[in-house]
Amino acid sequence: MSDQQQGWHLVGWDGITVRVPADWNIGAISHEQEGGYLRLDDEERPRLEIKWSSPDGFVDLEETVDKYLKQIQHSRKRGQPEIEIDRETKVISRRKAGKDSLETFAWSAEQNAYGAAWLCKRCGRVVITQVIGSADDQNLPELAQKVIATVTDHPSGEWTTWAVYDFVAEIPQDFKPDKQKMMAGLIQLSFVRDTEKITVARWGMANVALRHQTLDEWAQQEVGKALRRYDPQSEPIEYRQHPALALTGKQLLPWQGVQRLFRHLTNQPFADQLRGYVWHCEPENKIYVIHAYLDHANYDLAEQIRDRIVCCQDANA
Repeated sequence: MSDQQQGWHLVGWDGITVRVPADWNIGAISHEQEGGYLRLDDEERPRLEIKWSSPDGFVDLEETVDKYLKQIQHSRKRGQPEIEIDRETKVISRRKAGKDSLETFAWSAEQNAYGAAWLCKRCGRVVITQVIGSADDQNLPELAQKVIATVTDHPSGEWTTWAVYDFVAEIPQDFKPDKQKMMAGLIQLSFVRDTEKITVARWGMANVALRHQTLDEWAQQEVGKALRRYDPQSEPIEYRQHPALALTGKQLLPWQGVQRLFRHLTNQPFADQLRGYVWHCEPENKIYVIHAYLDHANYDLAEQIRDRIVCCQDANA
């Protein structure tokens, strides 16, 4: 049975991926040089927390988990019931989790949680994750095991999966997250690598957006301002049997020619070209956008990213 049939979906952030029930979506995100934090909520409460870090030197995993649980205990507010810790529970086995080292735990109070922690020998990340539910949820241990078994802590190849609110894109690993917009009707993620920049986005309610204007007119209005310094040009095309636009542009002022030459002589990229695509996915009623400022050696990257963005399954089949 597929994840779609089961009602589960993929969430991915900074090399972390997990499959969760469809009504769990991002409630909080933080990203820092040494680690990050991801929380998924349903309509009632936080349901999943994942915390990761990349410490230097020896890691005592048991001690790391004990410190984490002490933080949870210290977060209890006055008047709330005591938090009972269980370090003996076997939430998931090493085999099912696919981990060489594993510590599991549970805690209970007004709500219950089942969690696990591990150190990845390949990427060096320490990951602590817990699934949270109501105190009377008898299915919580089984659900926690299923969810934790899907957590990955690093990309399997050269591309990092970023997946939020069913918007799934893949970006080269060496591009770092820059800015994000996650709101009703718009998901937009930007990434940088030296002078190069990639932005991927998805707009909802395309039928409303395109009711009185063409896709090209919409793109000029919604995307054009961000791209104007590259004097963007659009060409109508078809992509995945959808109406689409190919975007190109160039920014090269006289002084930038010298800068580009210097950077190329020192094997550094210089982003002087705009490449992008816009397409209207009618079955999903959404508009997808990818635009990138790239060095001339990487022009095909925009097309590669476009082809890795997931839109209507019928078109991708």
